[in-house]
Amino acid sequence: MDSKELAIDIQQLSKVYHIYNNPRDRLKQSLSLNRKKYYHEFWALKNVSFSVQKGETIGIIGRNGSGKSTLLQVIAGILTPSAGSAAVHGRMAALLELGAGFNPEMTGRENAYLNATLLGVPQNQIEEQMPRIEKFAEIGDFIDQPVKLYSSGMFVRLAFACAVNVNPDILIVDEALAVGDLQFQLKCIEKMKSFKRQGKTILFVSHDTYSVKNFCDSAVWMRDGQVYLRGDVNTVTHEYEEFMKLGAAAYEEDTPVPATVASETEPKKHVVTIEKIHFWDANHHEKKDFCFGESLTVEIEYVLHTPLDGIVGGIALYDKNNTYICGLNTKLDQCRLPSRPGRHRLAVRYQDMKLLPGTYFIDIGFFDSSAVVNLDYKSRFDYFRIVNNGEYFAEGVTFIPHRWECGEES
Repeated sequence: MDSKELAIDIQQLSKVYHIYNNPRDRLKQSLSLNRKKYYHEFWALKNVSFSVQKGETIGIIGRNGSGKSTLLQVIAGILTPSAGSAAVHGRMAALLELGAGFNPEMTGRENAYLNATLLGVPQNQIEEQMPRIEKFAEIGDFIDQPVKLYSSGMFVRLAFACAVNVNPDILIVDEALAVGDLQFQLKCIEKMKSFKRQGKTILFVSHDTYSVKNFCDSAVWMRDGQVYLRGDVNTVTHEYEEFMKLGAAAYEEDTPVPATVASETEPKKHVVTIEKIHFWDANHHEKKDFCFGESLTVEIEYVLHTPLDGIVGGIALYDKNNTYICGLNTKLDQCRLPSRPGRHRLAVRYQDMKLLPGTYFIDIGFFDSSAVVNLDYKSRFDYFRIVNNGEYFAEGVTFIPHRWECGEES
């Protein structure tokens, strides 16, 4: 693959730490003239290799101690690798552990200026962006107080506001949003979705597999400092959930062959690019909230980069519990899509939507004529809601037309 199309290229990356049983052993090692080791080695990362394409949103999952945070710190340039390389192409902003990169004695404003300066943002641009940082962070007069006085939530607010307002090409988020309040988390997710639509690259680390499935295109499962599985987000998170549910021994008994990179499901970039999604009602009003029984049209804007006959488009609906509600594609319904390069739209209209009140997520995919090879796939790309119009008439996911009959036994 052309390196110009890569945002991050990691090759044989390793990071080893020397663990000493007591401080005296560290001194002995520094004074030792022979090859005797007074330490044992801990490999936080070992021969990690994978690449991230420009515009890809990738989730990184794994148990504590699996190497996730170490990997991100090496990519961000905070740690130096023991071996291998991590090449980054583009301006990167990283939201790592709480308060990382902040000087506790400096004010929030001073830290914001320093952070942007280190990323190479010109002074005049920093001054233009400062009002946006203040507005997004919503910490009021505390922006001019030393950050050592901040609560954990205020740390995150300022750190995220700084990260997203320096116009990065690559955004790295490592669990930090978990300490923010719900309203701010939703605000951050909406901002990150905006970044996705702009074609920026995002690395997202979380223990919450639902958030990863809701937000990411693909995923990497880190285990014992190595990439255990890489592939489409649903496959990887499902395997990880099974692993966490069963435990390592039981999981490996059911999965005797170590998982490998799921290359067959990796998207073939620069054939199709999914750009936007719209939700329309019967009067062509764009909205997110629909009533039970209302018609709902999902419209996709996409770009076909090269001529391709027989391209297949598909849409899948999931509820908040990841229940697969319905999947449709143009091949099943014998709908032929344009084969000429250019910008196109694809819409499906759900007549008289019978889903019960709740939030429903959209997966969008484009495939070759066999509907097997993934050309571009966006998992949990967006969502709509079916809202309660005041009636309570059923429970579950969908309403099934029915008729009750009753009577006395003869």
